[in-house]
Amino acid sequence: MSRSTTTTPLRAIPSALTNKASLTIPPPAQTYEPLVKSVLRHRLTSRIFLLSAAFCWFQTVVLSIWGLGGASKLGFGDIFLLPIRPWLLSVAFAHWLCVAVPVVVLRKIYLTASRTNTTSPSKTWHSAWVKTETQRALLVYCVSSILATVLHVMLAYTTEARSGQRGDPRLTVFVKSKKHPHYLNGRLLFLLISQLTIACGFFVRNVMLDRFVFRWTASSNRSVVGYVLQTVLVVSVFTTVCLPVASLVFGALRTLLPILYQLPILPVFLRPFTAHFLRGSFSILLPLYHFQLFFRAWSLGASTLAVWEASEVLFDAFVAEPVRVSHQSSDPTLTLVSGVASPDRIFKFFALSELLELATNESPAGCARRSDLFADQKYSPTIWGHLCREILLLLGQDYQLLLRRGAPPPLPPPAAPSAPAPQPAELPTTPAKLINQPIFKSSKPSPIRSVIDSFAADGSFPKAVDEGAESVHLPELFKGVENAVLPGLEKGKGEIKRGVEGALGAVTDVTKPLRGGITGVVNAYAPTPLNDAFKKWGEWWDTVRVGRAVESSLPYRELDVLAVKVLSHLVCASLTEDRYGVVQRDTPKILEALLSFLSAVEEYQVEINALAQPASDGQLLTQKEMEKKEDIEKASMVLGFVADGLKEGITNLVRTFGDKLLAFKFPPRTAKKLQGFLDYC
Repeated sequence: MSRSTTTTPLRAIPSALTNKASLTIPPPAQTYEPLVKSVLRHRLTSRIFLLSAAFCWFQTVVLSIWGLGGASKLGFGDIFLLPIRPWLLSVAFAHWLCVAVPVVVLRKIYLTASRTNTTSPSKTWHSAWVKTETQRALLVYCVSSILATVLHVMLAYTTEARSGQRGDPRLTVFVKSKKHPHYLNGRLLFLLISQLTIACGFFVRNVMLDRFVFRWTASSNRSVVGYVLQTVLVVSVFTTVCLPVASLVFGALRTLLPILYQLPILPVFLRPFTAHFLRGSFSILLPLYHFQLFFRAWSLGASTLAVWEASEVLFDAFVAEPVRVSHQSSDPTLTLVSGVASPDRIFKFFALSELLELATNESPAGCARRSDLFADQKYSPTIWGHLCREILLLLGQDYQLLLRRGAPPPLPPPAAPSAPAPQPAELPTTPAKLINQPIFKSSKPSPIRSVIDSFAADGSFPKAVDEGAESVHLPELFKGVENAVLPGLEKGKGEIKRGVEGALGAVTDVTKPLRGGITGVVNAYAPTPLNDAFKKWGEWWDTVRVGRAVESSLPYRELDVLAVKVLSHLVCASLTEDRYGVVQRDTPKILEALLSFLSAVEEYQVEINALAQPASDGQLLTQKEMEKKEDIEKASMVLGFVADGLKEGITNLVRTFGDKLLAFKFPPRTAKKLQGFLDYC
């Protein structure tokens, strides 16, 4: 054995150095969103559902007392025991399940953060009607109104008919006639038509109010009395307006019935059920002559509409309230910063609302939490870097939308066709001629040998196939597949795009001839006041609103102002609480973003103010000029709301930093804009 050889095994020198990967901020779906969903779920069950059920129970008790003859006919014991009777609780539960629950579930399922981007009522209606959720909502409202009618009939026969105080409500499906037992009951039909009319009216109102959009501003300052008065006013006026419309529909159906009897075969099926409607007066105002029926229809419609409106108000009031969930997490600041990165802007709003409380908290605990936020270096990117990036991205997206005046982003340009790859040059070669004859001469080849030679690569069979393929142009079909198929695909894409555009305008294509026909009839036969009113309604329906255009350019203005407040307060607090100067590196770009956004808003304000025509001295404005002035004022208020929020944030930064801003470098345009704030502050 050689002396250089050793028997001791080699061993690596141990080291305490380790390569640990940097931690990343967890996604909001794992940290923040489950906490918010649990709070909203608790509000839905313990507040919205519970209060709406209590309202349905109270409504059922009042209607039952009225049906039994009122408080004068009932004793104190009956009035005390009636609200807790099993049959009344069953009816109240069914009423809540059929009327209140569908509305709340619709709001929960179709709740969205984006407002409808339209500039006139007609465009609002058309854009809403092409959506599947809107059509489903109309179906749910109609079914709910029919179920409410069925429950009302059941309650009427339970209380009015049995007590004998109000008499027979006469709301059976068929009239009580031995000779014609299958005649439909006109009273019940009128109740159903009135309920469907109120359902359609409530649906139209929700579409015009954009009811499925999240309410960014919680109306927490309004008292319970204010909500009650609002609901009572809306229900009273809306029901009073819808019932005459239901009477017109009922009269129109009776007028059209004789026309159906002129068709072949159809009267055979209609006569056993509707023949009695052909007799008697055909006045459109016929339901008004039956005051008791009209009052029942009004009370039924008001009760249904009250439950719907109360459920909507409860949903808006409780869902829009701020959500505080950071205390439920082991790292509250990390949870909130993670929630700001949520793709859903509703969760962003809740997270920024709670972050604003942290940014404005002047207690020692708040100062300590902000210091930890600025100094935390465990994550990559850091917590502050992640928060600043998400807020600036949010403001940047809405800034670009404002520059486009609410228009969608342009489509990316089509990709340029790639150049074909260069083919390598072929080397010149001399083709070698193959000898297809056997080397040794034979008198006659065998039959098997002939068959094998014919199937060879250059035999007679492949040559025949090639010649046949060339005769039917097969090589052009298979060798140039992309040339033959891709143009067809592009053509198909164009047809699909045109089909989508046609689907979006389908509602307009259908309603335009109908509206034209109605306009022609009104112009020909309607009196002058009605004709003028119809023209004014048409102008109102199609007029483009400047205020709606501005709202479409700033659809998330409340969220933007909230983000500006959070960012500005945190940057102001960093002057004394940021020990390592982390925030100061981002201060110039934050100021530049806020000033750019403010400049775009002010430029839009100049455009809107230019639309206002100054009135002459002593000259009264016409109705159209007054409406235009109010529309421009509404647009100015929307722009002023965003401008005031941006100015407040920039002013806080300028007052806090003062001359220290001279240490930063800004672009000339930003510096000029910032100098105005420095001179003012």
